[in-house]
Amino acid sequence: MPTPGANPETASGDSIVPTLEPVGDRGFFGLSGPFATFDPAHPSVEIWTPSGVAGAPIVVYAHGGAGYRDDDRARVEMFRRNGFATISFDSYEMNGFTDWIFVSRRITNRGKQDMIWGVLRGAVEHAAAGRVWDAGRIVLYGGSNGGRVVLHAGAELADPNIKAIVSEAPAATGYELGDLPIPTIIPFGALDTWAGRSETDYVWTRTYPSSPISIEAWVRSLQEKRRPVRFIFYENAGHLLFAGPLREVTVRRGAEIAFTAFEGAGPGVVERYERDVMSFVRGILER
Repeated sequence: MPTPGANPETASGDSIVPTLEPVGDRGFFGLSGPFATFDPAHPSVEIWTPSGVAGAPIVVYAHGGAGYRDDDRARVEMFRRNGFATISFDSYEMNGFTDWIFVSRRITNRGKQDMIWGVLRGAVEHAAAGRVWDAGRIVLYGGSNGGRVVLHAGAELADPNIKAIVSEAPAATGYELGDLPIPTIIPFGALDTWAGRSETDYVWTRTYPSSPISIEAWVRSLQEKRRPVRFIFYENAGHLLFAGPLREVTVRRGAEIAFTAFEGAGPGVVERYERDVMSFVRGILER
């Protein structure tokens, strides 16, 4: 684990990791750059194309707050079995952090998103330059912190190759969310109170001093401008549908904070989710 206030080299000795900056007095850290950029040769990067399929659309996948884990692999596999090429990565490993528990529990959402964003931008550029897939049909997918980043990316990159965005349970804090003209769905489990203070403190309604506009209010403002952005809610589901069967978990954050929330999904929810996501994406790409 890097030392707070230091900017040490990674274990390989050939690159610099972001600097840990203490935030408040409860054991959290922010990060200051420089941040890693996309490296297609990095061991965590997987670039996959379907065998025998010419010109497949491609999904650039941004992982959640715990780094690239089993539930992230399940989402990427969902697209692969439906005929999409994929690019995935672990931005934390690229930035020199190999202890995913430390990053998940002690680094702020903004710090996590800074690492994801630095890599995602280059991954989108790589997708747009590819010749073994359809570089003009890029889909962005992100979950939790990665979900917040792909919403930000859709507004910031202004890349005409990005045709659709799926942002699963985007984090309530972090990057500013701007105007988003790209067709987008934002799926949430209807029980998602991740990191909330009560059983009705839903992620999409939440505000913070650093993020004073809720995701719900942001979506409403876009819909008033006729932007193609909408929610999909899933009953009997909590945070991150691919995290396994629906269950209540207690999660630690910082040095003192713990919260209890629902994670995963009940029977049949993931199957319905896959049908909905594929129907949305294919409907956009086939226009």
